[in-house]
Amino acid sequence: MYETSKIRVLIFGHKEFSQLLSSVLTDMEDHAECRIVDAIVGTIDEANKHVSLFNPDVVISAGSNASYLKKALSVPVLSIPVTESDIVSAILKASTVNKDVHVITFDDYSSLVELLNQNTSINIKHRKYETAEEAKQIYQLSKLSANNVVVGASLVCGLASQDNIKSFLIYSKESCRAILKEAITIGRKQKEQIHSRAIHRWLNEDSKTPILMVDNYTNILTSNSAAKSEFAIDSASKQEILDLLHSSQFTDISDGKCRLNQTDWWFHKDTIEMVKHQFDVYQFYAQTPNIPSIPKQSKPSPPLVYQSKIMGDLIERTDLYAHSPSHVLIIGESGTGKEMIAKRIHQNSQFTEGQFVAINCAAMPSELFESELFGYVEGSFTGSKRGGKHGLLYEAESGVLFLDEVGELSLPQQAKLLRVIQEKSYRPIGSHKEFKLNLKIIAATNRPLAEQVKNGLFRDDLYYRLNVLSINVPSLKERKEDIANITKSKLVALNFGQLALEAIESIALHLTPIFKTYDWPGNVRELENIVERLLVYCSVYPEIDSKKITQLLTELAPELFANKEIETAGALAKSEHQLVMQAMNKFNGNKELVAQFLGISQTTLWRRLKLIHENNKRGQQHA
Repeated sequence: MYETSKIRVLIFGHKEFSQLLSSVLTDMEDHAECRIVDAIVGTIDEANKHVSLFNPDVVISAGSNASYLKKALSVPVLSIPVTESDIVSAILKASTVNKDVHVITFDDYSSLVELLNQNTSINIKHRKYETAEEAKQIYQLSKLSANNVVVGASLVCGLASQDNIKSFLIYSKESCRAILKEAITIGRKQKEQIHSRAIHRWLNEDSKTPILMVDNYTNILTSNSAAKSEFAIDSASKQEILDLLHSSQFTDISDGKCRLNQTDWWFHKDTIEMVKHQFDVYQFYAQTPNIPSIPKQSKPSPPLVYQSKIMGDLIERTDLYAHSPSHVLIIGESGTGKEMIAKRIHQNSQFTEGQFVAINCAAMPSELFESELFGYVEGSFTGSKRGGKHGLLYEAESGVLFLDEVGELSLPQQAKLLRVIQEKSYRPIGSHKEFKLNLKIIAATNRPLAEQVKNGLFRDDLYYRLNVLSINVPSLKERKEDIANITKSKLVALNFGQLALEAIESIALHLTPIFKTYDWPGNVRELENIVERLLVYCSVYPEIDSKKITQLLTELAPELFANKEIETAGALAKSEHQLVMQAMNKFNGNKELVAQFLGISQTTLWRRLKLIHENNKRGQQHA
């Protein structure tokens, strides 16, 4: 089972250093999940690739490797310490092989080496480096032979090993254990800070509960986003609100009623002590919660644009599933339009009279999941004594609850959601009453949930409850015949009247063959993004021709042309005739695009087309 409490530690080592660290990892396996990358890191991209794959809380390395990573990574990087005792121990071991010892290190130990040279019979030569490349140069310039002995970090020891020269590592098991313990401590603090920031952001920016805080020492008023919106707080009104909060209706009681910004509120006040200051914290709840009535006709979502058979079959299946009360799981890459499919199911279902309530499962903190989903009654916990709050399940009653990115839910969140689906009822926090549910759940994911089930990251019972009916939304590269229509529809939707319809059609005609050669990892969302970028620039030019559009695309979306060189290299294995003609077919005879694709000038392309024509003519004469 996956252990969420373990600290994830990524270790960048090299040969002997990696082996030494591996020998002590078993001591920490209950507290940390460690991964060793046995390499000297050469580039930031290389380091970030390993970080993005493992997602560590902290990174461990040593010497120049650690120095480089500290500058390159946003994750905390710890460098394994090397004590003077470690250096002396390594030198003494080396002296048993040869009294002439070469010490090559990242840190400066010149004072220690001088002291050893004066007080022992060992002849020590010490050189210091700052980068991995400099370490290699120093090693080569030392011109060591098989009779010599080397003391240094794993990079230097690795070089000596290649030359069959005896070497001794400057790190010790004690240092390895110490750095792992420090990594676990720092990793835990990192996690706590992330959770704290998530709760702070939720309360300050995302919470719908207005909160005001008054510093009784400085008389400064602080408010969250909900309070600023509900009470129309600005610099002019702050003093009026402060005067109101200092009046007797607030100061003499901790719970009561008030009127702010022409709305009646319940309020609860807590007094807290922080940094030698006393603060009064007020939380407000509407006396008559404004629960909007469910509109009979909600704003229709944009239509799906398609002509491909694969999308036609998907829409047919979507409309069939809409008539069933069963839950639906939508699977597809990011940007393929999973929410649009979910909204189509809602609009064509028996639940169309209810609301379409969407939850981004990846953005909701675990600590607030239950209160947001189920709601709570007044008095259920501090700050909720008045008014209470309806949850998202209440809002979605007789409608659709859309769980976007459902694969991001933690296991505790999954357990709470599973009970709702199984029992078809829920209980708000602090309530003794069960509320029956009548709604349709549509979940969406871009993750392989079946694989997550196997790895213990997703509950199998929840997976089977959600996956009653499933829809696989194809990626854009699987339905390239839809690209022309999608491109034109996005151009029209994002134009905002800046360009004439004739100009839009001309741009669409030029974009389509270029767009069809690209694989679209971001799917329709990425296409829309590029179209929007292009339109911003097109709107400021009086005349837009194909040459200008190609130039703009090269600057604004170079990724569209990133694979052309690779494709061309693969095609060079074919005859020149086939290569040119394939390109002509690919771009519908557009010689400017063909020349750009082949990496030649239009004049060179014209000559080769003329030669192909003449060869074909001669071939017909001989036939």
